[in-house]
Amino acid sequence: MMTTEKLVSAWDSCFDKESGWYPPLERGLQGLTASQACLRTDGKEMNTIQELVNHIIFYKATLLSRITGSGNAPSTDTSFNTNASITMERDWQETEAKLKNVHAHIREILVTMGDQELQKELDGTTIYQWVSDLVSHDIYHTGQIIFIRKLQGSWTA
Repeated sequence: MMTTEKLVSAWDSCFDKESGWYPPLERGLQGLTASQACLRTDGKEMNTIQELVNHIIFYKATLLSRITGSGNAPSTDTSFNTNASITMERDWQETEAKLKNVHAHIREILVTMGDQELQKELDGTTIYQWVSDLVSHDIYHTGQIIFIRKLQGSWTA
């Protein structure tokens, strides 16, 4: 298997393909309501699921902007802004759609890249390293999301 294929496989398994080692992010969000996504455990210094998802979107959008050269990257990570919260199901569905869209767009680009293209540097880091780091980042935050859901009683394995 070539480097590109391995990287795309990891990209898929952190998001929507079962790997056997850990649940993908999409499964961690499955069936989640807007109120569950915004629920902050009383007295706990924890991020909400909504904040974690926005944080994941921020870094994926940053990578996408750098790969495409679009300049559309968010300028500041405000994903953990505790003042912003979703109250309507439609808003939460839009957030989930945005996450899926940015993930899919990066995947579309990755499958066209050869091993040499993956070694291109973006701000001193290769595309390969960016993607590898985002895979780990997604897995880490998926664990947090599932933990929060378990605390809420909204996770069914």
